[in-house]
Amino acid sequence: MQLNPRSGEFILVTASGAILLLCYHWIFSAYFPTENGTAGHDYAYFLPALLDGYYWQLNNGPLTPEWFTPAFCGGLPAFASPINLYYSLPQWLTYFIDPLTASYLTLLVFAALGFTGFYLLLRIGFKTAIATALLGGALFMFNGFFSHRIVIGHLTYHAFMLTPLIAFLLLPKGDQTKYFDLKTLMRLSIATLLLGYMIYSGMIHLILPVILILIFIGTLHGLMYGNVHRFWLNMVIAGGLSIILALPKLAPSIMYVSNFERTDYLLPGAGSLWDLLRLVFDILFFQPSPSTTELLTNVQWPPARHEFEYGITFIPLLVMIVSTALLIKNFSGIKTCIKAQNTSTWLQLGVLAFVLSIPMALNIYTPDWNALLKETPILKDSSSLVRWFSAFIPIFILIAMILLEKTSHVKRFLPYISAIAIISVVMINFNVERSYYTNQSYKTDTIVDGYAEAKKTNHAQVINKLTMFRDQHGKPAIPPYRNNTLVQGASQLLCYEPLFGYRLEHFPRGTLIPGEASWVKDGYFNLKNPACYVFGDANNCKPGDHFSVQQVEQAKAFVSYQPFVFSIPGWLSVANWTAICLLLAILLLWMAYPIMVYIERKTLNQANIKD
Repeated sequence: MQLNPRSGEFILVTASGAILLLCYHWIFSAYFPTENGTAGHDYAYFLPALLDGYYWQLNNGPLTPEWFTPAFCGGLPAFASPINLYYSLPQWLTYFIDPLTASYLTLLVFAALGFTGFYLLLRIGFKTAIATALLGGALFMFNGFFSHRIVIGHLTYHAFMLTPLIAFLLLPKGDQTKYFDLKTLMRLSIATLLLGYMIYSGMIHLILPVILILIFIGTLHGLMYGNVHRFWLNMVIAGGLSIILALPKLAPSIMYVSNFERTDYLLPGAGSLWDLLRLVFDILFFQPSPSTTELLTNVQWPPARHEFEYGITFIPLLVMIVSTALLIKNFSGIKTCIKAQNTSTWLQLGVLAFVLSIPMALNIYTPDWNALLKETPILKDSSSLVRWFSAFIPIFILIAMILLEKTSHVKRFLPYISAIAIISVVMINFNVERSYYTNQSYKTDTIVDGYAEAKKTNHAQVINKLTMFRDQHGKPAIPPYRNNTLVQGASQLLCYEPLFGYRLEHFPRGTLIPGEASWVKDGYFNLKNPACYVFGDANNCKPGDHFSVQQVEQAKAFVSYQPFVFSIPGWLSVANWTAICLLLAILLLWMAYPIMVYIERKTLNQANIKD
């Protein structure tokens, strides 16, 4: 099954997607910025970061990685930060448009990609009707996790919407006769790049939930159609290649983060199984309320509303309830969902149950279990694991759509049900109360104006001083807009950098003081050497060390957004070149693909003529 660009289905899907995207714009454009000129509070981190990346682009172009930035905390790693998005759509768009508009356009582009990916997953991957696939695409497009995280400023979450498309690419094709035919190689190469994009665009913290989603979708597909081993092979190959492709980003990020563990934060969870179930139902099928926070215990800071935005509306829940009831009434219909009843079937069902249990287990609280989680790598640095519920978004939409598809009683009414449900999804989203997002206080004009000035002059700021805000009593202050000082050529000493803790608890400030970066004390400049945060051993220094007076040329280049000489481990050089070779190989495959298809078809035609 393929979508022909000249077919009626293609026109219908394109028109439907365009209308839904117009509705999306209608709902969410009001927050970029709001009528008060503000945006979500975490844009206080990402808008200055995008402007910082634009400064680097002006001097070095888009391909040279911005290893370090002088604009924050007296000098920090940039590329090595897990949430750095220098190689991402919003950063690339800043070549042409300001960071805020780039962020909004990213929202629209990835909403459309989410709709497209889920449509293909259902229509081709799971062989559903057009109406079912359209409804599933609309539900995923409007999921509250993606839209509200981008609205509040969690820009690195945009790649989450690629998940259904990746799953579709990894599923085995029904007409596949070889393990690695040309189409499979192309699908795996695209999946590899999309998985790599997730990491390069700063979404490292959601990779594990994405893996859970892919495992669930592939296992469910194998349960229904067989060939699950081919999915696992595809996933291992694409996953392994994506790790190779992303190693130049992953390895420095791990080295950087390992120097600043954040294990001192409490890890909240639901106090009982009942509270956990209520939490899941509230945030997935309804809207978060002030009482939602009360379902969590061991809370250090009460989570804000955006932390509970996962809504897919009540429609999938209603579909699951009604379809299940009808299928149980007609028990023979259940058997059509499973290809064979054998050991493999029960094993796959166990995998599905295990995947569903992980987000639940991570968000329930008992003292002993919580203590174990705080000793577990990756998890122990978290202040909340609620974001693992994002795995439920595509999973429950997929389950609901498959149940709807398998309910024979509604077959002839399916187009009408889908149309009514899609309209309901749009109207529910339009009527959501969002004053929390409208009343955000971060002003965007400083960054937007700073971008306009840099674009006009084609000149990047030189960050030649450090600054720090103080309150009315003269004490150091950390207002949300503090990273904006890069527009004035100043590095914010008490910058907004979550890696050091939400109150900069782990920031090795050392001897940094407000004033000129060129000031010297005890043989060191008033400026961090950011290479020491990541490659301390290779550069004979430790995290938080400053540039010495002997490194004056490196310091001058650094504050001027120019590369400077630093050392990296030899194995990382090998990893960098391996990733480049892999990327070139993928590009060569794409260029050779039309020729290879032509040769394959010509050979097949000649064979048919002989027969």
